[in-house]
Amino acid sequence: MEKLRKLPGLRDLNERSWFALMRAYETLTALFSSRGYRVIDTPILEPTELFVRKGGGEMAAQMYSFTDPGGNLVSLRPEFTSSIVRSCIEEGQLPILPLRAQYGGPVFRYRGDHEHYRQFHQAGVELLGSGHPRADSEILALASQGLSALGIGNVQLVLGDLGVYNELTGYLGLSERARVFVLSNVGQLKQGTKGLEAVQDKARKFRLLSNGSPTDSVLAQIDDLKEDQARDLIAGMIGQEEPGSLGQRSPEEVAERLLNKVRGTEDQAKVTRALELASRLASIEGDPQTSLTKAETLLSSEGINSRALARFREVVDLLDGEEVCGTSVRIDFGMARGIAYYTSMVFELVDAQSGGSFGGGGRYDDLGRAMGSDHDLPALGFAYDMEQLLAKLARPSTVAKGPAGQPGTLVVPGTPEAFVRARDVAAELRKGDAPIEMEVCGRNFEESLAYARAKGIETVVEVSDSGERKIHTVGIQ
Repeated sequence: MEKLRKLPGLRDLNERSWFALMRAYETLTALFSSRGYRVIDTPILEPTELFVRKGGGEMAAQMYSFTDPGGNLVSLRPEFTSSIVRSCIEEGQLPILPLRAQYGGPVFRYRGDHEHYRQFHQAGVELLGSGHPRADSEILALASQGLSALGIGNVQLVLGDLGVYNELTGYLGLSERARVFVLSNVGQLKQGTKGLEAVQDKARKFRLLSNGSPTDSVLAQIDDLKEDQARDLIAGMIGQEEPGSLGQRSPEEVAERLLNKVRGTEDQAKVTRALELASRLASIEGDPQTSLTKAETLLSSEGINSRALARFREVVDLLDGEEVCGTSVRIDFGMARGIAYYTSMVFELVDAQSGGSFGGGGRYDDLGRAMGSDHDLPALGFAYDMEQLLAKLARPSTVAKGPAGQPGTLVVPGTPEAFVRARDVAAELRKGDAPIEMEVCGRNFEESLAYARAKGIETVVEVSDSGERKIHTVGIQ
């Protein structure tokens, strides 16, 4: 019979890895608790809508979703933030704000590459109820302090701000559809001329920009008609097609969909200008003061007196070197976090040597309303990728000692009759911290020594019928 194997992208945690994960959680929990963040444990399984309502298409494409036996569309949680916000507002009356919450546990995302696990662990915090820059600085400091508490150094704090793009697209008068398009492509716009051209091509496919085809000319003429006239004209043209060519939709339904697309066509010049400015802004990165000055110069040249940028500068100015544990700070206006609910400040904590991310977060002031809150709920937070932290901690010089790392002792009854005495000795020895094993396979003493040697157990206690102990030190090979 063929062996059953675990699913791709999943792994089994051995004892050493599990204890390392638990120690990391304990360290972070103690730190977060000392800052007033209360532990909350949310369900692993949630309604799918909780995550897709504001999480965006990229998140939806990675989710494990299915219909449960009760007919409900549910998903394994891909992140914690939405669940924390849902929990906060579910009772119908907001708690005393600000609410500080911390969490830890597994999350699930389908990722096709071989570099990331599909089930992995997060630990993080959320601060709900404050829109003040001081809250931003607290979260940034705490995220840095957590890595320091774990003994992880040489970290860089990379900051961006999506509020500037929201302000820019609003100033240019873009629709919500075009605004979301610009924000979702910031990462690609960062790539200069090549990235800008690729995003412009994508905008043409979404009919945000014209592709110069004869169809565009026809659609432009249709757009000039009154809505009922345009709908009747399109339906009449479609009705002349061969039966069955429209699938299951009627000519009227197809006409309605096409007309919605035509009516949604953007002012070409506005979209073009927004993409060009966003590309220039996304290319700005470096030390905080220089980068902020460049961004201010760019926006002021367009007549934009940016409140979002002024707020971002205030957040940066509040950062204290000691509070962030000496972590170096860099600004990158081209940072793209990949989750659509972020509204302004976003950040990543990266290994300054390898560039790998330990985690990150940002501000999501609109998520509460999207979840059904009757009140504005400014909020922000961050999460660590625990697997990335543990990979850094796995180096011999940084692995903390604990029960799983101690060599342990094997208690062996000298004769079958000595088993009860040996069990009592084992119980007495377990009052200490080191792991104590009992020989339970009926092995003789030489076989027990071989087992201890193979397991890395350094001490074997042989117990006689009378309870006398003889201690043997095992030579580890």
